[in-house]
Amino acid sequence: MAGTKTFINTSLATLQITLFIREGNDPINQDGTVSFTLNPEETQTITYGNDQNSFLNGILLFTIFQGDLYSKMQFVTVSGSELDNLLNTNNVITITKELTDYVISGNNSGLDAVNEAQTIAEMRAAIEDPQLGLDLTAYNSLTEAQKDQVAGTVLANRPVSGYPTVASVQEALDDAIDQIVDPNNIFVRAGSVGGDGSRANPFGTIQQGIAAVNVGGTVYILEGTYPITSQINVNKSGITLLGESDPLLLLQANVIPLLVSANNVTIDGLTMTSDIPYAVEFIQVGGANVNIINNTIYGPPQPGPMSGWVVNRAVVSQNNVSNILLENNTFYSLRTGMYINPNTTGAINNNVVYNTKGGFLVDRAFTTFSGNSWGIPINEFDIVLLAGTTTGPPYNYLTALSAANNGATISDQR
Repeated sequence: MAGTKTFINTSLATLQITLFIREGNDPINQDGTVSFTLNPEETQTITYGNDQNSFLNGILLFTIFQGDLYSKMQFVTVSGSELDNLLNTNNVITITKELTDYVISGNNSGLDAVNEAQTIAEMRAAIEDPQLGLDLTAYNSLTEAQKDQVAGTVLANRPVSGYPTVASVQEALDDAIDQIVDPNNIFVRAGSVGGDGSRANPFGTIQQGIAAVNVGGTVYILEGTYPITSQINVNKSGITLLGESDPLLLLQANVIPLLVSANNVTIDGLTMTSDIPYAVEFIQVGGANVNIINNTIYGPPQPGPMSGWVVNRAVVSQNNVSNILLENNTFYSLRTGMYINPNTTGAINNNVVYNTKGGFLVDRAFTTFSGNSWGIPINEFDIVLLAGTTTGPPYNYLTALSAANNGATISDQR
């Protein structure tokens, strides 16, 4: 939302005030001004900027009072400066005349409420007050019981002298949220020991995360390398495995690392490879309505020719899989990008595939293709229509199929 501040003029002078609005978060960027008059001993609330530009970069004071002309302009040049903190961490700005100067000071009633709270209910009210200016995106996703738990942690961890700034409250709030064990949002980090599935104390393996997450929840796979020596069965309906901070799944055994046996599963943002080539696929799909999006899967180098390569594949669908979505993935240095088994249906869109013997192998399936592209080294063939595949839709117009996929080379073996 836009910025809002209350200005108090404790002097007997009429003040002309101009606020300089920041564009974004960097003080070097300006986004216009807003000007107003503050009469003697008047309190006025001013709204400025917008959702993206809610910080101030500076202030200009001007007055003519009792025969004296007064003008002072102050600008922020570095984030975190005294003026930056005064203008942007307080919701009340007071202007007081001291001798020949007009002095600006600030206070934050929301911060005062945080430091005066004695109960969980009072702390929750203080945290949720928009005047405090916290980012409550993660907080608002919690249950009421979890919000109570977070508020209790912020209250228990409050320094004896109180939280000094809004930023320190934000940090305490984020830390408290990270300690929540939410079965709808489970976290894993490679090498973590004794975790409970919270962001602050994650599990160490993906399988632990799947076991702990609720149906329909998300397992966040955090940074690190995950050695895979046994199969991970994604067997809960509606869950998402979401890579965060570039995790790497490293296959180190002759097993299919990810078997998606449940319906409505999403695999998003993972990088997968292997220490040596194994004659398996990295992801096998057996459930319906499975989304495989934004992943990078590649194999270790193999000497040519491609006909002698180990048959490793990024993705394989089982027979009769319905409504698979393969989108925005990158596959390379594999024998095959995806082998699409009989009666599989779905959409294969906007993937990048290169250095494979066959990008997509269609074996009596009915998936559509759109927007896929092909890098260097080139594939032997981009799309292969194997014997037995229909000669009707969606593979009856091969020129259009090629054009819809950035000039795909098509091997028609029907």
